[in-house]
Amino acid sequence: MAAKKLSDDEKTLWRQVTERIDPMRESFAFEPSTKAKLKSAGVMPQRPKFAAFRVGEKTKLTPLTPSGETSPKGVTPNMDKKNFQRLVRGKLDIDGRVDLHGMTQEQAKIMLRTKLMQGHDRGKRLILVITGKGKQRTDEFNRQISGVLRQNVPMWLRQPPLSSIVLEVISAQQRHGGEGAFYVYLRRNR
Repeated sequence: MAAKKLSDDEKTLWRQVTERIDPMRESFAFEPSTKAKLKSAGVMPQRPKFAAFRVGEKTKLTPLTPSGETSPKGVTPNMDKKNFQRLVRGKLDIDGRVDLHGMTQEQAKIMLRTKLMQGHDRGKRLILVITGKGKQRTDEFNRQISGVLRQNVPMWLRQPPLSSIVLEVISAQQRHGGEGAFYVYLRRNR
């Protein structure tokens, strides 16, 4: 569809309107970010090196945590060291499984809450939650996005009412699903 051409009267009217108005602010000049300048020049800043860390080890002081504070020395898991090591190695007996494959976020959240609460009421301790790895894709900012359930399940487990019954959450061993599953260790039913 071609643009309509303005008549001489319309052009005159438009000129009169534009002469009477003042711009609200100065025009915006785009400045590329420092990171973009460095990237275009082929020079990227070095990321800080961190010591290797394994799940279950005590943390060492790191430069900064996301909150901006240094992390304390001697942070330990919420359970005794022996059981935690057995959990990390996948040596504890699994009391139940919750498979969330093919569910929407809302369905998965309801299923997860229901099954974990039932398991806790029945005295179960270790539940294997299977989320699947999800589709690997990139968003509009070219960031890698993994499965939605894989990202959200740990967050849901930290929110009430599940936060009151969940003691520890870690990724499962390869034989139990690897990156597509979590071990969820529940508190004792008292």
